[in-house]
Amino acid sequence: MGFAVGALNPVAAAQFYHTANISEENILSAPNPFEDFVLEKQKPQPVQAAAEKYNPAYNVIEEFIQSAVSNIVLKKDDCYVKNMTQHTADWVQGYMLAEMPFKAEKNSPQPQILIYHTHATESYMPTSDMAYNASYGWRTTDTSQNMVAVGKVMADTLNSLGYNTVHDTTLHDHPSYNGSYDLSRETVSAYLEKYPSIKIVLDIHRDAIERQGTIINPVTTINGKKCAQLMIISGCDNGYMNMPDYSENLKFATNLQNRLAKSAPGLMRPVLFDYRHYNQDLSTGSLLVEVGGHGSTLQQAKNSAVIFATTLADMLDKQQ
Repeated sequence: MGFAVGALNPVAAAQFYHTANISEENILSAPNPFEDFVLEKQKPQPVQAAAEKYNPAYNVIEEFIQSAVSNIVLKKDDCYVKNMTQHTADWVQGYMLAEMPFKAEKNSPQPQILIYHTHATESYMPTSDMAYNASYGWRTTDTSQNMVAVGKVMADTLNSLGYNTVHDTTLHDHPSYNGSYDLSRETVSAYLEKYPSIKIVLDIHRDAIERQGTIINPVTTINGKKCAQLMIISGCDNGYMNMPDYSENLKFATNLQNRLAKSAPGLMRPVLFDYRHYNQDLSTGSLLVEVGGHGSTLQQAKNSAVIFATTLADMLDKQQ
């Protein structure tokens, strides 16, 4: 099916790529369930030689996506940003690692973090014990298998570390994928009205990367465990999106990216700074996070979710 981006209004056009499920790569108080996952500084490790037992019906290759400086990829300390905007490198680097616009309160009775899913039904690669299904589109309403399961790991970890986190499990993209961002905007707005204490708003997705008919699984190995690589997306206003504070989100994105790059080398793909809306006008602590891709396994995504949440909590601890 073809899509006419030019026919969309400016905000809808900025969200087109994600709505059409086109990868960025392709267009250029519950206990911690993984309490044995200890983070430590280390050199990046290659992907393990022993492959996961993917369902043989699908052609999947594991690939470590390396960050490297280029004419559009900028670096400051350990943070990389892929600048897809018209802003100069100096402008972007001026906001990279700048002081964040908020401080989250630890052990607060009021929620500090909201996790939700615009595309909650996005799911991962079937493993070898799952029957082949020709109609499988890497989506499911089973919340134990889709993005809700990944968000739950993040929320449980953050709550266990003292940061009051609300996890919304609404399937905004079911029964219809169209209009999912409008629906999730209503959800986020309602939470922010009910809990003005919320400082951080995270929309958790997974990417979809393919190359010449082959499904790419962006993966690395950290402390002996395979982990889906992560990508943070920070939106930029093109003059029509009504996002006056987008640079504040960029500060948050780059500080978090830098902290993750230090605590878990190899986990992060560059921050994508692009003309995307994704309802990031609702909070100065609003980000979209891609956890792996449709070639990743759910376990790999959960492993990364623990690292992400643990590192976020550590970063917030240092603000106290």
